[in-house]
Amino acid sequence: MAIIKCPECGHQVSDQAKTCPSCGIEIAGKITKCPECGDVVFNDSDECPNCHHPLNIPEVKPQPVTPRPEVTAEQETSPAKGGMKRTYVVLIVSFVVALLAVFVSLYFYKTTQDKNEMDAYENAMASSEPAVLQNFLDVYTEAPQEHRDSIAAHLEQLRKVDTEWGNAVRSGSKTALERYIQLHPGSIHVTEARLKIDSLDWLAATAADTPEAYQAYIDGHLDNGLHLDEARIMFEKSDARRVTDDDRQMISSLFGNYFTALANNEEASLTETLSGVLGSFLHKENATKTDVMTYMKKLHAPDDITGMTFSLNNDWKIEKTDAGDGRYKYTVTFSVDHRITRNDTSKETFSTYNVVAGVSPEHKISDLNMKKIVP
Repeated sequence: MAIIKCPECGHQVSDQAKTCPSCGIEIAGKITKCPECGDVVFNDSDECPNCHHPLNIPEVKPQPVTPRPEVTAEQETSPAKGGMKRTYVVLIVSFVVALLAVFVSLYFYKTTQDKNEMDAYENAMASSEPAVLQNFLDVYTEAPQEHRDSIAAHLEQLRKVDTEWGNAVRSGSKTALERYIQLHPGSIHVTEARLKIDSLDWLAATAADTPEAYQAYIDGHLDNGLHLDEARIMFEKSDARRVTDDDRQMISSLFGNYFTALANNEEASLTETLSGVLGSFLHKENATKTDVMTYMKKLHAPDDITGMTFSLNNDWKIEKTDAGDGRYKYTVTFSVDHRITRNDTSKETFSTYNVVAGVSPEHKISDLNMKKIVP
Protein backbone atom coordinates (compact mmCIF):
# COMPACT_ATOMS: atom_id res chain seq x y z
CA MET A 1 0.00 0.00 0.00
CA ALA A 2 1.26 3.49 -0.87
CA ILE A 3 -0.03 7.02 -0.37
CA ILE A 4 -0.62 8.81 -3.69
CA LYS A 5 -2.19 12.05 -4.91
CA CYS A 6 -5.72 11.61 -6.22
CA PRO A 7 -5.54 12.19 -10.02
CA GLU A 8 -8.89 13.98 -9.83
CA CYS A 9 -8.54 16.43 -6.90
CA GLY A 10 -4.90 16.14 -5.78
CA HIS A 11 -5.67 15.13 -2.17
CA GLN A 12 -3.61 12.35 -0.58
CA VAL A 13 -5.20 8.89 -0.59
CA SER A 14 -4.17 5.25 -0.33
CA ASP A 15 -3.69 3.46 -3.68
CA GLN A 16 -5.79 0.65 -2.16
CA ALA A 17 -8.73 2.92 -1.25
CA LYS A 18 -11.96 2.15 -3.06
CA THR A 19 -12.71 5.83 -3.56
CA CYS A 20 -11.06 9.18 -2.78
CA PRO A 21 -12.46 10.49 0.55
CA SER A 22 -12.26 14.05 -0.82
CA CYS A 23 -13.89 13.90 -4.28
CA GLY A 24 -15.37 10.37 -4.31
CA ILE A 25 -13.61 9.19 -7.53
CA GLU A 26 -12.80 5.45 -7.72
CA ILE A 27 -9.16 4.66 -6.90
CA ALA A 28 -8.45 0.94 -6.40
CA GLY A 29 -7.94 -0.79 -9.75
CA LYS A 30 -8.52 2.48 -11.68
CA ILE A 31 -5.05 4.04 -11.56
CA THR A 32 -1.59 3.46 -12.95
CA LYS A 33 1.70 5.35 -13.18
CA CYS A 34 2.90 7.24 -16.23
CA PRO A 35 5.96 5.36 -17.56
CA GLU A 36 7.50 8.68 -18.60
CA CYS A 37 7.21 10.95 -15.50
CA GLY A 38 5.82 8.63 -12.81
CA ASP A 39 2.65 10.64 -12.06
CA VAL A 40 -0.45 8.69 -10.99
CA VAL A 41 -3.08 8.76 -13.76
CA PHE A 42 -6.36 6.96 -14.53
CA ASN A 43 -6.13 3.70 -16.44
CA ASP A 44 -8.36 4.99 -19.24
CA SER A 45 -6.36 8.23 -19.87
CA ASP A 46 -5.12 8.69 -23.45
CA GLU A 47 -2.14 10.69 -22.25
CA CYS A 48 -0.44 11.86 -19.06
CA PRO A 49 -1.87 15.28 -17.95
CA ASN A 50 1.59 16.23 -16.64
CA CYS A 51 4.02 15.32 -19.47
CA HIS A 52 1.49 14.46 -22.24
CA HIS A 53 3.13 11.07 -22.79
CA PRO A 54 0.68 8.91 -24.81
CA LEU A 55 -0.94 6.08 -22.86
CA ASN A 56 -3.09 3.08 -23.78
CA ILE A 57 -1.54 2.76 -27.26
CA PRO A 58 -2.74 -0.56 -28.66
CA GLU A 59 0.03 -3.05 -28.33
CA VAL A 60 1.03 -4.61 -31.62
CA LYS A 61 2.14 -8.11 -30.94
CA PRO A 62 4.72 -9.60 -33.30
CA GLN A 63 3.41 -12.43 -35.42
CA PRO A 64 4.41 -15.82 -34.08
CA VAL A 65 7.19 -17.40 -36.04
CA THR A 66 6.25 -20.77 -37.36
CA PRO A 67 8.75 -23.32 -36.06
CA ARG A 68 11.10 -24.50 -38.68
CA PRO A 69 10.23 -28.03 -39.56
CA GLU A 70 12.79 -30.71 -39.13
CA VAL A 71 15.03 -30.95 -42.07
CA THR A 72 15.88 -34.37 -43.32
CA ALA A 73 19.26 -35.29 -44.53
CA GLU A 74 17.86 -35.21 -48.00
CA GLN A 75 16.53 -31.63 -47.53
CA GLU A 76 19.81 -30.45 -46.03
CA THR A 77 21.56 -31.51 -49.15
CA SER A 78 18.84 -29.82 -51.31
CA PRO A 79 18.73 -25.96 -50.86
CA ALA A 80 16.20 -25.83 -53.66
CA LYS A 81 13.58 -27.13 -51.25
CA GLY A 82 13.00 -23.52 -49.95
CA GLY A 83 14.67 -23.32 -46.50
CA MET A 84 16.35 -19.97 -47.17
CA LYS A 85 13.21 -18.58 -48.73
CA ARG A 86 11.17 -19.17 -45.57
CA THR A 87 13.80 -17.39 -43.49
CA TYR A 88 13.62 -14.31 -45.71
CA VAL A 89 9.82 -14.29 -45.53
CA VAL A 90 9.88 -14.38 -41.72
CA LEU A 91 12.32 -11.45 -41.58
CA ILE A 92 10.28 -9.36 -43.98
CA VAL A 93 7.03 -10.03 -42.10
CA SER A 94 8.66 -9.10 -38.77
CA PHE A 95 9.99 -5.84 -40.26
CA VAL A 96 6.58 -4.92 -41.67
CA VAL A 97 4.86 -5.63 -38.37
CA ALA A 98 7.38 -3.48 -36.46
CA LEU A 99 6.97 -0.69 -39.01
CA LEU A 100 3.20 -0.84 -38.65
CA ALA A 101 3.54 -0.60 -34.87
CA VAL A 102 5.61 2.59 -35.24
CA PHE A 103 3.08 4.12 -37.64
CA VAL A 104 0.16 3.25 -35.35
CA SER A 105 1.94 4.84 -32.38
CA LEU A 106 2.70 7.98 -34.36
CA TYR A 107 -0.88 8.16 -35.61
CA PHE A 108 -2.39 7.96 -32.13
CA TYR A 109 0.16 10.45 -30.76
CA LYS A 110 -0.57 12.92 -33.55
CA THR A 111 -4.33 12.46 -33.13
CA THR A 112 -4.06 13.08 -29.38
CA GLN A 113 -1.90 16.17 -29.90
CA ASP A 114 -4.32 17.58 -32.48
CA LYS A 115 -7.27 17.00 -30.15
CA ASN A 116 -5.48 18.68 -27.24
CA GLU A 117 -4.58 21.67 -29.42
CA MET A 118 -8.16 22.04 -30.66
CA ASP A 119 -9.59 21.83 -27.12
CA ALA A 120 -7.07 24.43 -25.92
CA TYR A 121 -7.87 26.67 -28.90
CA GLU A 122 -11.62 26.57 -28.31
CA ASN A 123 -11.14 27.18 -24.58
CA ALA A 124 -8.86 30.17 -25.23
CA MET A 125 -11.22 31.73 -27.80
CA ALA A 126 -14.09 31.46 -25.29
CA SER A 127 -12.03 33.02 -22.49
CA SER A 128 -11.91 36.65 -21.42
CA GLU A 129 -8.65 36.21 -19.53
CA PRO A 130 -5.52 37.45 -21.38
CA ALA A 131 -3.37 34.95 -19.43
CA VAL A 132 -5.29 32.00 -20.93
CA LEU A 133 -4.72 33.23 -24.49
CA GLN A 134 -1.04 33.96 -23.88
CA ASN A 135 -0.59 30.46 -22.45
CA PHE A 136 -1.95 28.96 -25.68
CA LEU A 137 0.56 30.93 -27.76
CA ASP A 138 3.41 29.88 -25.44
CA VAL A 139 2.51 26.16 -25.34
CA TYR A 140 1.19 25.45 -28.85
CA THR A 141 3.97 26.97 -30.93
CA GLU A 142 3.26 24.45 -33.73
CA ALA A 143 -0.50 25.08 -33.83
CA PRO A 144 -2.06 25.92 -37.22
CA GLN A 145 -1.24 29.50 -38.17
CA GLU A 146 -4.90 30.45 -38.45
CA HIS A 147 -5.41 29.36 -34.84
CA ARG A 148 -2.44 31.37 -33.62
CA ASP A 149 -3.58 34.42 -35.61
CA SER A 150 -7.09 34.21 -34.15
CA ILE A 151 -5.75 33.88 -30.62
CA ALA A 152 -3.34 36.79 -31.12
CA ALA A 153 -6.14 39.03 -32.44
CA HIS A 154 -8.42 38.05 -29.55
CA LEU A 155 -5.62 38.74 -27.06
CA GLU A 156 -4.99 42.19 -28.56
CA GLN A 157 -8.70 43.03 -28.27
CA LEU A 158 -8.80 41.94 -24.62
CA ARG A 159 -5.77 44.09 -23.83
CA LYS A 160 -7.45 47.04 -25.51
CA VAL A 161 -10.60 46.43 -23.44
CA ASP A 162 -8.50 46.28 -20.26
CA THR A 163 -6.88 49.61 -21.14
CA GLU A 164 -10.28 51.21 -21.69
CA TRP A 165 -11.49 49.77 -18.39
CA GLY A 166 -8.51 51.27 -16.56
CA ASN A 167 -9.21 54.66 -18.14
CA ALA A 168 -12.89 54.50 -17.15
CA VAL A 169 -12.06 53.62 -13.54
CA ARG A 170 -9.45 56.34 -13.24
CA SER A 171 -11.87 58.94 -14.58
CA GLY A 172 -14.34 58.25 -11.76
CA SER A 173 -17.04 59.29 -14.22
CA LYS A 174 -20.45 57.65 -14.45
CA THR A 175 -20.58 58.61 -18.13
CA ALA A 176 -17.26 56.86 -18.82
CA LEU A 177 -18.41 53.70 -17.02
CA GLU A 178 -21.72 53.65 -18.89
CA ARG A 179 -19.88 54.08 -22.19
CA TYR A 180 -17.58 51.18 -21.28
CA ILE A 181 -20.58 48.91 -20.65
CA GLN A 182 -22.16 50.01 -23.92
CA LEU A 183 -19.00 49.27 -25.92
CA HIS A 184 -18.08 46.02 -24.12
CA PRO A 185 -21.28 44.33 -22.85
CA GLY A 186 -19.50 40.95 -22.62
CA SER A 187 -16.51 42.17 -20.61
CA ILE A 188 -15.63 40.58 -17.27
CA HIS A 189 -15.61 44.13 -15.85
CA VAL A 190 -19.27 44.88 -16.61
CA THR A 191 -20.52 43.78 -13.19
CA GLU A 192 -17.85 45.87 -11.44
CA ALA A 193 -18.72 48.86 -13.64
CA ARG A 194 -22.40 48.60 -12.65
CA LEU A 195 -21.43 48.45 -8.97
CA LYS A 196 -19.32 51.58 -9.36
CA ILE A 197 -22.21 53.38 -11.08
CA ASP A 198 -24.52 52.30 -8.25
CA SER A 199 -22.09 53.76 -5.71
CA LEU A 200 -21.75 57.05 -7.61
CA ASP A 201 -25.53 57.43 -7.90
CA TRP A 202 -25.98 56.73 -4.20
CA LEU A 203 -23.35 59.31 -3.25
CA ALA A 204 -25.12 61.87 -5.43
CA ALA A 205 -28.50 61.07 -3.84
CA THR A 206 -27.20 61.39 -0.27
CA ALA A 207 -25.35 64.60 -1.13
CA ALA A 208 -28.54 66.17 -2.47
CA ASP A 209 -30.65 64.66 0.33
CA THR A 210 -33.92 65.47 -1.41
CA PRO A 211 -36.95 63.31 -2.22
CA GLU A 212 -36.24 63.84 -5.91
CA ALA A 213 -32.65 62.63 -5.57
CA TYR A 214 -33.62 59.47 -3.67
CA GLN A 215 -36.44 58.75 -6.11
CA ALA A 216 -34.00 59.12 -9.02
CA TYR A 217 -31.70 56.53 -7.40
CA ILE A 218 -34.61 54.13 -6.84
CA ASP A 219 -35.86 54.49 -10.42
CA GLY A 220 -32.37 53.95 -11.84
CA HIS A 221 -31.53 50.86 -9.76
CA LEU A 222 -34.76 48.92 -9.31
CA ASP A 223 -33.16 45.62 -10.33
CA ASN A 224 -29.69 45.79 -8.79
CA GLY A 225 -29.41 48.72 -6.39
CA LEU A 226 -27.34 47.93 -3.31
CA HIS A 227 -28.97 50.81 -1.39
CA LEU A 228 -32.61 50.37 -2.44
CA ASP A 229 -33.98 49.75 1.06
CA GLU A 230 -32.03 52.64 2.53
CA ALA A 231 -33.05 54.87 -0.37
CA ARG A 232 -36.73 54.16 0.25
CA ILE A 233 -36.35 54.99 3.95
CA MET A 234 -34.48 58.20 3.17
CA PHE A 235 -37.06 59.13 0.55
CA GLU A 236 -39.83 58.90 3.13
CA LYS A 237 -37.85 60.97 5.61
CA SER A 238 -36.86 63.63 3.10
CA ASP A 239 -40.34 63.71 1.62
CA ALA A 240 -41.67 64.44 5.10
CA ARG A 241 -39.28 67.41 5.17
CA ARG A 242 -40.69 68.73 1.92
CA VAL A 243 -42.03 72.26 2.38
CA THR A 244 -45.75 72.14 1.64
CA ASP A 245 -48.18 74.89 0.71
CA ASP A 246 -49.53 74.71 4.27
CA ASP A 247 -46.00 75.29 5.58
CA ARG A 248 -45.56 78.35 3.36
CA GLN A 249 -48.96 79.72 4.40
CA MET A 250 -48.15 79.25 8.09
CA ILE A 251 -44.76 80.99 7.76
CA SER A 252 -46.16 83.85 5.66
CA SER A 253 -48.95 84.44 8.20
CA LEU A 254 -46.59 84.25 11.19
CA PHE A 255 -44.12 86.83 9.88
CA GLY A 256 -46.91 88.96 8.44
CA ASN A 257 -48.44 89.19 11.94
CA TYR A 258 -45.02 89.90 13.49
CA PHE A 259 -44.14 92.80 11.21
CA THR A 260 -47.68 94.21 11.29
CA ALA A 261 -47.57 94.27 15.10
CA LEU A 262 -44.06 95.76 14.98
CA ALA A 263 -45.22 98.55 12.61
CA ASN A 264 -48.33 99.28 14.72
CA ASN A 265 -46.51 99.15 18.04
CA GLU A 266 -48.90 96.46 19.30
CA GLU A 267 -47.25 94.64 22.19
CA ALA A 268 -49.85 91.90 22.70
CA SER A 269 -49.99 90.95 19.02
CA LEU A 270 -46.20 90.96 18.78
CA THR A 271 -45.81 88.77 21.89
CA GLU A 272 -48.23 86.24 20.39
CA THR A 273 -45.78 85.52 17.52
CA LEU A 274 -42.72 84.83 19.71
CA SER A 275 -41.25 81.82 21.52
CA GLY A 276 -40.60 82.29 25.26
CA VAL A 277 -36.86 82.66 24.63
CA LEU A 278 -35.30 83.34 21.25
CA GLY A 279 -32.01 81.67 20.47
CA SER A 280 -30.92 84.87 18.79
CA PHE A 281 -32.67 88.21 18.23
CA LEU A 282 -30.82 90.91 16.29
CA HIS A 283 -27.65 88.93 17.15
CA LYS A 284 -28.33 88.90 20.89
CA GLU A 285 -28.33 85.32 22.21
CA ASN A 286 -31.08 83.94 24.44
CA ALA A 287 -33.23 87.04 23.93
CA THR A 288 -36.55 87.39 25.79
CA LYS A 289 -39.84 88.85 24.71
CA THR A 290 -38.89 91.93 26.72
CA ASP A 291 -35.86 92.42 24.44
CA VAL A 292 -38.19 92.38 21.43
CA MET A 293 -40.55 94.89 23.08
CA THR A 294 -37.60 97.16 23.81
CA TYR A 295 -36.59 97.07 20.14
CA MET A 296 -40.12 97.93 19.04
CA LYS A 297 -40.33 100.93 21.40
CA LYS A 298 -36.94 102.16 20.18
CA LEU A 299 -38.17 101.84 16.59
CA HIS A 300 -41.13 104.16 17.31
CA ALA A 301 -39.25 106.56 19.66
CA PRO A 302 -38.44 109.44 17.25
CA ASP A 303 -41.06 112.24 17.63
CA ASP A 304 -41.20 113.02 13.93
CA ILE A 305 -42.46 109.51 12.96
CA THR A 306 -46.17 109.52 12.19
CA GLY A 307 -46.43 105.94 10.88
CA MET A 308 -44.63 102.96 9.32
CA THR A 309 -45.26 99.77 7.40
CA PHE A 310 -43.35 96.56 6.71
CA SER A 311 -43.99 94.81 3.39
CA LEU A 312 -42.91 91.18 2.93
CA ASN A 313 -41.46 90.52 -0.51
CA ASN A 314 -42.53 86.86 -0.43
CA ASP A 315 -39.09 85.68 -1.63
CA TRP A 316 -39.15 82.80 0.85
CA LYS A 317 -36.39 80.26 1.22
CA ILE A 318 -37.57 77.65 3.68
CA GLU A 319 -35.77 74.61 5.11
CA LYS A 320 -37.77 72.09 7.10
CA THR A 321 -36.08 69.92 9.75
CA ASP A 322 -37.44 66.94 11.67
CA ALA A 323 -37.84 67.77 15.36
CA GLY A 324 -39.18 64.33 16.35
CA ASP A 325 -42.66 63.04 17.12
CA GLY A 326 -43.91 64.16 13.72
CA ARG A 327 -43.06 67.81 14.41
CA TYR A 328 -40.80 70.09 12.40
CA LYS A 329 -38.87 73.30 12.82
CA TYR A 330 -38.00 75.73 10.04
CA THR A 331 -35.20 78.01 8.93
CA VAL A 332 -36.52 80.91 6.86
CA THR A 333 -34.77 83.53 4.73
CA PHE A 334 -36.63 86.40 3.09
CA SER A 335 -36.55 90.18 2.55
CA VAL A 336 -38.82 92.91 3.90
CA ASP A 337 -39.27 96.58 2.94
CA HIS A 338 -39.57 99.15 5.74
CA ARG A 339 -41.35 102.45 4.95
CA ILE A 340 -41.49 105.30 7.47
CA THR A 341 -43.83 108.30 7.36
CA ARG A 342 -42.24 111.23 9.16
CA ASN A 343 -42.27 114.99 9.38
CA ASP A 344 -38.54 115.34 8.83
CA THR A 345 -38.18 113.96 5.30
CA SER A 346 -34.44 114.50 5.39
CA LYS A 347 -34.23 111.43 7.58
CA GLU A 348 -34.51 107.83 6.36
CA THR A 349 -37.94 106.90 5.06
CA PHE A 350 -37.24 103.60 3.25
CA SER A 351 -34.98 100.62 3.69
CA THR A 352 -34.88 96.94 2.81
CA TYR A 353 -33.73 94.22 5.20
CA ASN A 354 -32.60 90.66 4.63
CA VAL A 355 -34.13 88.49 7.35
CA VAL A 356 -32.87 85.11 8.63
CA ALA A 357 -35.27 83.57 11.12
CA GLY A 358 -36.18 80.33 12.86
CA VAL A 359 -39.63 78.91 13.54
CA SER A 360 -40.23 76.42 16.36
CA PRO A 361 -42.34 73.24 16.10
CA GLU A 362 -45.05 75.28 17.91
CA HIS A 363 -45.03 77.72 14.97
CA LYS A 364 -43.50 80.58 16.96
CA ILE A 365 -40.53 82.75 15.97
CA SER A 366 -37.48 81.23 17.72
CA ASP A 367 -34.73 83.30 16.03
CA LEU A 368 -34.76 86.54 14.11
CA ASN A 369 -31.86 88.57 12.71
CA MET A 370 -32.01 91.36 10.14
CA LYS A 371 -29.39 93.02 7.95
CA LYS A 372 -30.07 96.23 6.06
CA ILE A 373 -29.34 95.86 2.34
CA VAL A 374 -31.03 99.08 0.98
CA PRO A 375 -29.94 101.80 1.02
